[in-house]
Amino acid sequence: MSDIEDRLRDAMAARARTVRDDDLPLPAPRTAGTGRVKIAAAALAVTVTAFGLVRLASPAPEPQEETTLAVSLSAVESSGRPVVSVFLCMENDVFASCKGGKATDAEREKLRRALERRPDVEVVSFEDQQHAWENFRRNMTDKPELLRTVVASDLSESFRVQIRPDADFSAVARAASEFPGVSNSVDGACIADSLSAWGSVKRWLGSKDECSFGGTGR
Repeated sequence: MSDIEDRLRDAMAARARTVRDDDLPLPAPRTAGTGRVKIAAAALAVTVTAFGLVRLASPAPEPQEETTLAVSLSAVESSGRPVVSVFLCMENDVFASCKGGKATDAEREKLRRALERRPDVEVVSFEDQQHAWENFRRNMTDKPELLRTVVASDLSESFRVQIRPDADFSAVARAASEFPGVSNSVDGACIADSLSAWGSVKRWLGSKDECSFGGTGR
């Protein structure tokens, strides 16, 4: 178990000890016909958590099981538009593409230049660990146990890529995942769609939309 996993486990255990069983609300009666929708919503919560906008360093058997947190469930920047988030490799990362260690300066700049040259990309911005941590703190004020646990070095650096209207977010995310030094990339438009009413219907119908792409570089 990693250091971040130890700290998260201890924080959650401490939180649990402060809640009495008789303080917990009783579950509401089940309504016929809502089971599959609730299951889909639960699956979405797992998906958003697993491929959110802030990625914590936490070794796990499979990359999809890494410890991650979605700071903004809609994956929207301050511009009000979804973005593609491209996460960079950290030391001792779980992704196979990161076996060579942390993303190098050369790998980061090569990725930046490639993204900026794409005709379907409008703006490319870099978020270092400190900036990621500040955003994390602003968006997790209702989770004090996590604020006490997570530090800047737990978070991955990333590029946030604003895409031109009507462009293919998935194409940009997939292309970015193929660069050396990339752990994974996230299609913010896909996540935003998954959180919509239509997205719920599509999941209920068995849609297999892919919102995150594991790195294939190195």
